[in-house]
Amino acid sequence: MFVKRAVPWTLVAALIALSPIVAHAGVYPGNKCLSAKQGAAAKKCQAVFKAWSKWEQDQDNGARDAAIGTAQTKFSDAWSKAEASALAKGVDCADSTDTSANVETAIDTAIADFITALNGGLTLGNHDDAKCGGAIANAAAKKCQAFLKAQSKFIKKPSTDGAAKRDAATGKASGKFSDAYTNAACPTTATEGDLETRIDAISDDVVTSTTISPNVDDSQFTTITLPVGTVIPYEGRDLRPICSKTTPYSYFVKRGSVNKLMVYYQGGGACWDFLTCGLIGTFDDHVDPTGSDNPNNTQVGLGDQGNASNPFADWNVVFVSYCTGDIHFGDSEQTYSGGGLGTQHIEHRGFVNARVVEKFAREHFANPDEVFVTGSSAGAYGAFFNAPLIRAVYPTAKFSVLADAGNGVVTQQFLDEKFPVWNFAANLPTNIPGLADTLTNGTGIPGYTVVVANFFPDVNWAHYSTAYDGGTGGQTGFYNLMLNPTTNPAVAAAEWPKWWEASCEWNGIMETQAAATASSVPSNYRYYIGTGSRHTMFGSNKVYSDVSGGVPTIVDWINAMRNSTPTSPDPVWINAVTSTPGILEPGDPRQNGNPPPDPFVDDNADMTPDRIVCP
Repeated sequence: MFVKRAVPWTLVAALIALSPIVAHAGVYPGNKCLSAKQGAAAKKCQAVFKAWSKWEQDQDNGARDAAIGTAQTKFSDAWSKAEASALAKGVDCADSTDTSANVETAIDTAIADFITALNGGLTLGNHDDAKCGGAIANAAAKKCQAFLKAQSKFIKKPSTDGAAKRDAATGKASGKFSDAYTNAACPTTATEGDLETRIDAISDDVVTSTTISPNVDDSQFTTITLPVGTVIPYEGRDLRPICSKTTPYSYFVKRGSVNKLMVYYQGGGACWDFLTCGLIGTFDDHVDPTGSDNPNNTQVGLGDQGNASNPFADWNVVFVSYCTGDIHFGDSEQTYSGGGLGTQHIEHRGFVNARVVEKFAREHFANPDEVFVTGSSAGAYGAFFNAPLIRAVYPTAKFSVLADAGNGVVTQQFLDEKFPVWNFAANLPTNIPGLADTLTNGTGIPGYTVVVANFFPDVNWAHYSTAYDGGTGGQTGFYNLMLNPTTNPAVAAAEWPKWWEASCEWNGIMETQAAATASSVPSNYRYYIGTGSRHTMFGSNKVYSDVSGGVPTIVDWINAMRNSTPTSPDPVWINAVTSTPGILEPGDPRQNGNPPPDPFVDDNADMTPDRIVCP
């Protein structure tokens, strides 16, 4: 599932420097709508509890039902008004939440059950019993209203400060209910804890139904295809999603059973001139909604959602498909010339497509407890570039970012001459000090990582790679192209199959960069270097079992990353480096089944290289 098209992209140090990390400002229309819906639910819950509180004392069914009916009308009207307001601003808030009818029924049913529990042991004809029952029901009205009002204020514009205020408000409301229960001295058989739990459940159910969309399928990934010409307004811009050769863009989404979100950026190579975009095509230029791009069709590694050892098996997932050749961050159109070989028009709109998927995520999974941003190959860079933008959407979630096989080993010539074709500068952030400088000062990916890790000290950042990451689609393949630049596409094309020639140099730079980055940011950055030259790990079952050279399993390492915080680091989340880097595993890349020249060594004279030995 997760790795399909694993043609990577090892040249991103430069681009990485340009990663746009634009802060989201103001109140987002989707969050404003959710806030209004939760606020309406707060008033509804309070009104219904109060209607029952009066009923406890007079048993007037007509008055109770009339009061509940009035609350119902006000709730429905407020819900509809919130949806209309959001829709006028480009957000389908109706698709983001459950329906008003379902939420209302859930509230009414839960409150009726609360009253039934409360009345256990009471004789309502008895004045004292009726009075104390009414007092507890009235206290429940205040607590339910306070809980949902606090949630409403928080979701309008989430922040760590807002979360603290929310928690303080709910804590205060719980204390008041406890006091009211004690002061009522009611002979009810319902305990304070039972009644509190019931009120909490009402609030929790409303929050869930307004922050995790029930309209996203939980049985499989749903394909969302956007026809060419689709215009999606988002953050003050009209986005026009498209693939590189003007075919429709599709992405995939799935709802889980826990309030956690994975954002996965798909791999698929990259291109920047006629050679790479046209002649040899070093990238995937379209999305196949029913074929290999569809994550439903891959059930191995971390794509196996039936594996109990998969830490993401129960999560909500948005799968950011890739078809633009620009590591998920380009924003330009180019017509590349091949001289007498013709031309190739390319839409580099990875940034646009990624923003479209981000919009869906924030509207359908509005307040996850935990977010894990990751991707493989080209998607590894997509994860690192886009993570700061997503962090701005989810500022209170526990947050981790992992790049799988995208370490940013790149030549300075490539930085200077090639990356501008993707137009990264147009989306550069201005709110992260020193970020833009990582391009001009030549620090590239290591510099970028140090800047963002320091700017987001509560976010864990990491790189994974095998020691020699080989193949034409692997990181050494792209690096080899950068080492042999030429203006003649036909000559350059001859270098593409010779990926192994860059293996040793690439390995040395990659390890040096990783160690230097970890030394600069020891609190919230780690790296993992595995055995061999396999490109990417997410789509391989090795994540559950490979401990070659004394490293922890990748799954254990990822779980340690998720559990680690700078103030309380998990000892398992280490800078893991295999002691057997050159031992090749079955399935590692080969050139046409024959052993390539050094640095590969054939130990068994069987025409299959067994290990890598560098000078």
